[in-house]
Amino acid sequence: MILAADEKPFTLLGPRPALPPGWWESYWAVLVLGLAATTVLALLLATWLRRPRRVPAPFAAFEAALTAAADRPAPEVTRAVTAAFRAYLAAAHPAAHPALSTEELSARLANLPLFLPARQPLLAALRAADAAKFAGAPLEPAILIAAVREAATRVEDARRALGGAA
Repeated sequence: MILAADEKPFTLLGPRPALPPGWWESYWAVLVLGLAATTVLALLLATWLRRPRRVPAPFAAFEAALTAAADRPAPEVTRAVTAAFRAYLAAAHPAAHPALSTEELSARLANLPLFLPARQPLLAALRAADAAKFAGAPLEPAILIAAVREAATRVEDARRALGGAA
């Protein structure tokens, strides 16, 4: 064979260096573990969000609100105790809507058997709270708390006596 002077014969270059592994080959285990952890967290979050919430009984929530309100200054105690008491009454019977005034509430609850034993202390406590809130009459917070607690206890006793039905 005749070679030109400027041509070189074919020569082998030798082995090439090994190719580094690709991204997927390097990080597949981390990706699979991350996906599994995300799935488990999503399932736990969905389970936690779907579980039924424990709603405290109205009387227990009322007692908790009274305990929390006892440490506040007098005007705030009056507002907090009145709001908690009205929320308790609304939970006890739908006719006792919290937006009603004391006189409207008195008219609505007059003939309901659930509120008959508690009518006098209930109205006395609400009228005293109204006098303190709107007329600035002095009212000892401990007396207001004791009055609404007595009325709520009588409502609870009537609820038990009537068999839980309002």
